[in-house]
Amino acid sequence: MTENLIKRYLLEKEYELGKAKQILEIGEDFYQKELFELLKQNKIKFDEEEFLAWLANLKKNKEQFDLYLMNNGYLSGKSDIFEVVEDESLLTGDFLTKKIIEPIGDSCSTKPCTCDLQGHLIINGIYSNQLIYLARICSGGTFTIGYCGGKDSLYTKRVIRYYKKIGKLLKIMTDSQCHLVEDSILDENKIYVLSYNPEKH
Repeated sequence: MTENLIKRYLLEKEYELGKAKQILEIGEDFYQKELFELLKQNKIKFDEEEFLAWLANLKKNKEQFDLYLMNNGYLSGKSDIFEVVEDESLLTGDFLTKKIIEPIGDSCSTKPCTCDLQGHLIINGIYSNQLIYLARICSGGTFTIGYCGGKDSLYTKRVIRYYKKIGKLLKIMTDSQCHLVEDSILDENKIYVLSYNPEKH
């Protein structure tokens, strides 16, 4: 279990308890770090079975996101594919060529990867430094970003609100060539995708 995954688990639990207002006031990065410190000090409980069930569901949602991208042609003809993710165990697609490990949250609290982003960028969620990566990829590459999660999850609703907000910024960054798809999978998951692939349109 990596620190990034445990922090995400703890943070998502707080969202599901209806604490979005408190989290966003403090900032997701600071809030999850505080939770992790409390965990290390045994001041909050950690249920390993609950965590493993959450992790299995996270991986299932990630696989559905990847499958949706492949089945709907988002990755057709792409050779250099980067993905931002919090842990290597979540890299489920055989199509990936490079990975960028970042904690979740819409901050820029870590040093961004200096790799040359000339390819196709995939993001399923909200990660540290992702706006930096999107700005860089727009200058010479393409992207497919968004989220797949339980339609009734408060965390899913938080992520989709975030993407609806930055969708306007991405329209400007891509000269209105950023395209949006909102869909559902098996009537249990919500999927929201923003893509920039100018040669396809």
